Amino acid sequence: MSGKIANKSVLDQISQQELHHLITVSTGFIDAYIIQCYGKVAMLLPQNIVLSALDSQTHVSSVEWHDVKLPVYAVNDPAKETGVALVIEGDEVDQRFALMCNEMPKSVRVRISEVVDEEMTVTDPMVFQYVRMGEQTFQVPNVVQIQASLGINS
Repeated sequence: MSGKIANKSVLDQISQQELHHLITVSTGFIDAYIIQCYGKVAMLLPQNIVLSALDSQTHVSSVEWHDVKLPVYAVNDPAKETGVALVIEGDEVDQRFALMCNEMPKSVRVRISEVVDEEMTVTDPMVFQYVRMGEQTFQVPNVVQIQASLGINS
C-alpha cells in the first residue's frame, strides 16, 4: 500500500490483514490513536477506522449511534462510570461496534517505518499482533475476533 490512505472509506473493504498493513507498511505516516486498555498493553488503532467518539456510560452492552444500537467491546477500567465509546467501522454497516475506552485516546502521527513487529507470542485471541514503537509495545486488535465475540458475523 502506498503511503496515502484513500479519501473514500477504505475501510468498507478492509480485512484484518489490511488493518495490520495500515499500521506496519514501511513508508509514509499514519494518524493513530493510542488507546489505554485495562490490564493489557495499549492498543494502536488507525484513526481512519474510527467513525465517531461519544461520551458514554461504561457499563452498557450497546451504544446508540445514528439510530442504530452498536454492541460494546470494553477495554476501559471497569471501576470508571463514564468513558468514551469509539465507533469502529466494519466491512458492512452491521459490523460496526463501539470500543469503550477510559477517555478520548491520545492522537499521534507516526512515521510508519518507526512501527516494527514485536516478536511476542500472541495468546489473547482479541490481539492480532504486537508492534513496537520506540520503547513501547502496543497491540494491534484482531477486529474480526472482537466482532465475533460480540455476535457480529464478519
